[in-house]
Amino acid sequence: MKGFILALQFLTVFPVKKGVDATPEELGRSMGWFPAIGAVQGLILVAAYFILSTLLPESIVAGLLLLILVLTNGGLHVDGFADTVDGLAGGKTAQERLRIMRDSRIGAVGVLFVFFLLLIKFLALQELPAEVKPQAVFLFPVLGRWAMVPLAYLAPYARATGGLGAAFSGNSKGVLLKATVSTALIMALLLGLLSLVILAALWIIIYMSAGYFKRKIGGATGDVFGFHSEIAEVLFLLSVLAMTNMLSADLEE
Repeated sequence: MKGFILALQFLTVFPVKKGVDATPEELGRSMGWFPAIGAVQGLILVAAYFILSTLLPESIVAGLLLLILVLTNGGLHVDGFADTVDGLAGGKTAQERLRIMRDSRIGAVGVLFVFFLLLIKFLALQELPAEVKPQAVFLFPVLGRWAMVPLAYLAPYARATGGLGAAFSGNSKGVLLKATVSTALIMALLLGLLSLVILAALWIIIYMSAGYFKRKIGGATGDVFGFHSEIAEVLFLLSVLAMTNMLSADLEE
């Protein structure tokens, strides 16, 4: 249970036993609980969805769901996404990219990409068919938190000195297996076995992305973890939309 609490205090703003002492190894193993933290956030989003959708238009509900998700983690992953984009866009060497990513200021490129990130999420949530919307609303933070686990397994920590993601990089196969099996079970139960194709596709994308970041900056950082979390959420929502559209077209034929 300590791993769950550590993951909860790392990934959210919830005041649950803040300041729990932990070794780097314990922090690393807590990644096995990351999808469970996504499930906690997903439950909050689903509850908000059912309440708000009785009172407000779907477009407003979609925007409020994104706001609620950002509030539950203090914007940690969106900030990491922006910093990563800035670093990749502005740096010519690994050292320059890492220096830009560490800068607390967000550049114009980062702001632009965050705008499109949130816009695509908003449109995807709005367009989800009613029969899968509650499931997708619950699952997209689960997939976002899971995405950090295979990245940690595949990529070393990029900086010479410790940072926010140092304890997580280079995680064990057992941690990866725990997180992936739990995520796969939840997806299969809520969206059916076909949805596991989405999980497999995300794994391939993360595998390729880990290689890309190893070439660009030498591995992963806390910002890169946040980047992958946000990208996984967007890709999951778009994949569910594509899957439901294809199934609907087949039924019409």
